[in-house]
Amino acid sequence: MKYLKLKYTLTCGDMKKIILIYCVLAVTIISCAKDDSTSPATIDNGTGVNPSSVPATFTQKVLIEEFVGAGQAQCTDGFVKQDNIIVSNPKTSVPVTIHYSDAMEIPQYTTLFTNFSNGSAAMFPSALINRTASLSTAILNRLQWQSNFDVAKGKAASSGLMIKSTVSGTTATVEVHCGFNQTLTGNYTVSIYLCENNVKGIGNLYDQRNAYNTTAGHAYYNLGDPILNYNHNYVLRKVASAAMGDAIPTEKIIKGGEYVKTYNINIGNYKLNDLNIIAFISKNGTSAIDQPIINVQQVKLGSTKNWD
Repeated sequence: MKYLKLKYTLTCGDMKKIILIYCVLAVTIISCAKDDSTSPATIDNGTGVNPSSVPATFTQKVLIEEFVGAGQAQCTDGFVKQDNIIVSNPKTSVPVTIHYSDAMEIPQYTTLFTNFSNGSAAMFPSALINRTASLSTAILNRLQWQSNFDVAKGKAASSGLMIKSTVSGTTATVEVHCGFNQTLTGNYTVSIYLCENNVKGIGNLYDQRNAYNTTAGHAYYNLGDPILNYNHNYVLRKVASAAMGDAIPTEKIIKGGEYVKTYNINIGNYKLNDLNIIAFISKNGTSAIDQPIINVQQVKLGSTKNWD
């Protein structure tokens, strides 16, 4: 009976205290878990990597801004040379075609030609290769593209970009992250291009003139001149940023620094499945040969491209 009495006394006398102690412990554990700064939140972007973590290294990529026109017969040879670069460098080449005097021309052609021609006459095809000058000229003829692409690709990347893009109805939202792995001097900008593939139309503002229709062995041999219903790719449709880019705050251009900017783009006139976003960082120089692109990134609209 004494044993039973003792057992009863322990159970009833201490039960409330025991329950109280367990409650305090549970609250303490939960609070510690919430305040644990060693467990950073992750953002699910399909890669399992937090896009806000600027990496120490980036892949150097190269933007090929090719000046073309449906009525410019030599451009078909430019398409061949551009495609050769893309096929050999699928992960580091980012092409865009900027049209002149056809149905696909937008004001960016005039802006770029004014900024980079340095008084030279227009030639087609020609291209900016990361907007880097060769022989004191930034706009290069097609025989210069491959060698200058190789030089640009071989540089060490001081910056990189991550792009998150979503679509709601006819509006695309593009969030661009600009990251740096070293402190840079000077002023820099971020630019956003909307490009479309598989662009076709009827008439001479879309039909591609072809100077190589009778050149045996050429990729465009015997395809017609003009080539009716030609399929235009990498067509620059819109510039979502300022024409020469939006300023990146100087305090962000440091080792580990990151600048994030969001753009909303009306895409109602284009085919969603054929749209890409190109984002790039440029130096804001003082002359036509001092405004290089330091890195570029591309993503299919509606998708995320993480740092790489």
